[in-house]
Amino acid sequence: MFAKHQNSLSTTSLVRRDTLLLDFLKRISKNVDYYNAVYVSMSKLKTSLQKNYNKTAINETFFDVVGSGNASVFQMSNDDAIIVYQKRCHEEIQACLIKLRFIFADDDLLADADDLETAGFVGYYTFPSELEKLTLLVHKIMEDSTGNKNIQEDIKNNKVVDYPIGGTAKKKKKRFEPFMLDRIQKALSGADFASLIRRQSVCAMIGNSNPQILFDEVFVSIADLREMLMPDVDFMSSPWLFYNMTQVLDKRVLANINRHDDGSLNSNFSININVSTILSDEFLTFDENIKSNMRATIVLELQMVDIFSDIREFLLARTFAQDRGYKICIDGVTYDKLKYINRESLGADLVKIFWQPSLLEEAQEGGSLQKYINSIGKNRVILCRVDDDQAIEIGNRMGVTMYQGRHVQRMLLATPKKTNSYRL
Repeated sequence: MFAKHQNSLSTTSLVRRDTLLLDFLKRISKNVDYYNAVYVSMSKLKTSLQKNYNKTAINETFFDVVGSGNASVFQMSNDDAIIVYQKRCHEEIQACLIKLRFIFADDDLLADADDLETAGFVGYYTFPSELEKLTLLVHKIMEDSTGNKNIQEDIKNNKVVDYPIGGTAKKKKKRFEPFMLDRIQKALSGADFASLIRRQSVCAMIGNSNPQILFDEVFVSIADLREMLMPDVDFMSSPWLFYNMTQVLDKRVLANINRHDDGSLNSNFSININVSTILSDEFLTFDENIKSNMRATIVLELQMVDIFSDIREFLLARTFAQDRGYKICIDGVTYDKLKYINRESLGADLVKIFWQPSLLEEAQEGGSLQKYINSIGKNRVILCRVDDDQAIEIGNRMGVTMYQGRHVQRMLLATPKKTNSYRL
């Protein structure tokens, strides 16, 4: 995943790339029927000595399908790549593989290859029937990388803290130090950043209707970033350093969005962003690349703690962004923080409230949660972290119509594509 800093990574760091795939497979296990995978044997190419070039070729070839949230690319410690993708995107993946064959057309392996699978360049895995087969293959790659032939058993028994597939690592995490931030900044300058970006839809839902996509939140998986770069470090142990790291991530996300040329990130999306980033040169560059009539469909999500840390800077950034046409959403609002939110005074367009099952009592008719939602405006509230249908049922009862969370994503996957999109 790193082009310019490959040599600075230890063998353990390389193996953690493999564990990212195992973690991902575990996360999608409940919906694995919607996925397939393809194994690309980059190490078989004569150009395999040019590892940085090969990784760049993989990343750029699958950039669009990854960016659209329909696939994830995992660069393995043996220099091969595994792409896990949604089954409905199979033809798009096929087109990417044809492009890859074109790039390496002069290689002996592919020179006369009519069928990439027959040539031994790719191998397909159909889920769920071949999920275990792929998992065992990844374990084998890890064993070959470390020389540890008992790695699968060690992971199962939680004996190896370097391979955290479920369970809690027993090794105490290190404190986030300033020199580590410098290392992260350098690493991110050459990282396969697209593989860290995730999407989650915000949908309109009323009663038993199918979810209608309003916009997609584009964000960086901090957990995956930590596992990739510094799995033994607790980023949250130093809030100031973590804030500085998110500023770096903001700018990489903005640059990544500007690189999309397929139209998928020109409108109808939101980004997590710091107040200071809105006032930066990088945001101005981002803004210049957005069509003026599309800005009204883009939501800038600001953390509540960031807003109140410097209210004057927030008001300046908010005014600038809204004058340009963007919408402002206050994110990170838990029930106990709702009493500090006056949406109209802050001039925000939307407020995200974290749902928790413990809020059942407060969500009753006439309860305090209902009063907070009324004061914000029912059509201005997004109920997020929705993990079950109970949250939607209760939200509808309180007049909330916008939702986000894992349960909503599962419903989208089960909904015919033609009926699940309503754009701002």
